[in-house]
Amino acid sequence: MAGTRNTAIAVVLAALALTATACNDNNDDKTAAAPPSSAAAGTTAPAGAAPTTSAAAPAKLTPAAFLEQVTRKTGAAKSAKISEDISVAGTTMTGQGAVSWADGLQGDVTMDMSGSPLGKVLSALTGGESAPYRYTKDAMYLRLGGNAVQAVGGRHWLHYDKATMAKASGGGADQLKNADPVQGVRNLIASGKVTEVGQEAVNGKPATHYTGQLTQADIANAAGKGLTDDQLEQTRKNLAAAGIASEQIDVWVDADQLVVKRAEQGDTKSGPFKVTVTYSDYGTPVTTAAPDPADTVEPSELAKLDKGGAAS
Repeated sequence: MAGTRNTAIAVVLAALALTATACNDNNDDKTAAAPPSSAAAGTTAPAGAAPTTSAAAPAKLTPAAFLEQVTRKTGAAKSAKISEDISVAGTTMTGQGAVSWADGLQGDVTMDMSGSPLGKVLSALTGGESAPYRYTKDAMYLRLGGNAVQAVGGRHWLHYDKATMAKASGGGADQLKNADPVQGVRNLIASGKVTEVGQEAVNGKPATHYTGQLTQADIANAAGKGLTDDQLEQTRKNLAAAGIASEQIDVWVDADQLVVKRAEQGDTKSGPFKVTVTYSDYGTPVTTAAPDPADTVEPSELAKLDKGGAAS
């Protein structure tokens, strides 16, 4: 049972890692007209001359240029409520919570696995078919429940530092570095293939849908396209660690230039994945603190208990 349960944990961690990095952007879209280009100004008439009325028409921003503005506006919002649907290698789950990206990724997200057979396996740890997760800027914690709490001496949180989380999920050790809601938008810009699909409704409000395909080759040629060298290298590592050769990225942006929905899909070495996240209530308060160390348990300790027949 312990091996199957560890598989359930790994699947959830892989899904959360996708959400926190390559998949963690802010969803979606914009439908308002692009602001006029600063270069599209009329010429100044000489002194004494009749004023000219033929100013150049405002230049429409390209989708990539507009999304650059979206990254700045969304990034400055600092926090939002999220709702997500995730499918990884045939395992489906949904999530609800609120996150902040003001200082690394922080917040609380509860993953519901009742639609997956692994939900019942995970319940040995959590006391139910949901997984309450807490993000701090350098770690993640899973809230324990049921008999698992007694098995670990009354402690309530399973602690994953960055290295342990990377090992469990098959990702890179810096998965939480640069984890913010606009990373997916930056990746879309870096692809160099941004297409404006058109107007669609998200949460009952108009939004503009943008799409693109990101490949390993795009990353190699993306210098100067919205990502720093460090961000490009991190994106390359994330894709390589998950075995993703190509992924489709879709974002929807509202009239306030905020991402309201994001979707990413592709194939990993473990199977196909798709993550869809919607964002709302930008600026919502997020006050997340790491649990008391005395109330936490390490995965290595849990593994020892499993070998002894406890907490299975």
